[in-house]
Amino acid sequence: MAWDIAVAGTVCLDDITTPHGRRENQQGGSAVYSALAASRYAPVHMVGTVGRDGLDSVLTTLRGCAVDAAGLQVSDAPTMQWWARHDFEEWNTAEERTEQGAYDGWSPHLPEAARAAPVLFVGSMRPELQIDVLRQSRARVVASDSMAVYIGTRNDAVRTVAEESDILFLNRSELAGVTGRAPHDWVESARSLCGRGRLRAVVVKGGPFGAAVVTQGSVVERAAHPVEEVLDPTGAGDALAGGFLGACARAERDDEHFFPVALEEGLRCAADAIVAFGTDALRRRISTAHLVPD
Repeated sequence: MAWDIAVAGTVCLDDITTPHGRRENQQGGSAVYSALAASRYAPVHMVGTVGRDGLDSVLTTLRGCAVDAAGLQVSDAPTMQWWARHDFEEWNTAEERTEQGAYDGWSPHLPEAARAAPVLFVGSMRPELQIDVLRQSRARVVASDSMAVYIGTRNDAVRTVAEESDILFLNRSELAGVTGRAPHDWVESARSLCGRGRLRAVVVKGGPFGAAVVTQGSVVERAAHPVEEVLDPTGAGDALAGGFLGACARAERDDEHFFPVALEEGLRCAADAIVAFGTDALRRRISTAHLVPD
């Protein structure tokens, strides 16, 4: 048995440029990447919105995976579009722009199975939408993510989401934006958030340097899972979150002693996300997913 997981976030069509080339209209979105990773370990209920122009793409991407798309609302507006160019020297998104499309008028609605899921991941999207999702869920384990653009413009709402979560996923720059500390003080920044509201742990994402899980009493760091070549880092953070929470759901554990195991699984999923453009490699690995140790 495993706990069910609800995942809410964006469903996008991405136009991605990296030093290895460009791909247009590839399936993306925080809900898609995290749901694919989490579905290796446990049943997933995905919540989001998609335009009719992107419906076939997302359903094809999810086919054969343990993802229930009953919470996917279909809109007459176009699917959200995201354009990005990734910088492999600084390992960040050097340029990006978004056309909100279906997300402009979306009000999240969680079907009963998603409301009742013991684990909830609220992926990066407008914090007002994240709060709407949180209000509908009865999850015992709540995790969330954010983006620099919202941290800079809606910091109070971002903090509300963080304090209503058990686990927060942020990179060092985002963490600095939330706390006002320097990026190199990421351990103290993360610790300063733990204990606020229900927040128990902060997973600090470090890209090619791996990740760490910080609680009030411990810091566990893990190196990135080795890969032959990075082609497209899009969705790596969402895959990390999906793998982390999927491991917790599979083992039915959310205690601090299990977090290092969950972090290893999250990093494994992140590594699978970056070795191909889009979701292709992440999907291919689902059939070879392994059991998580208790």
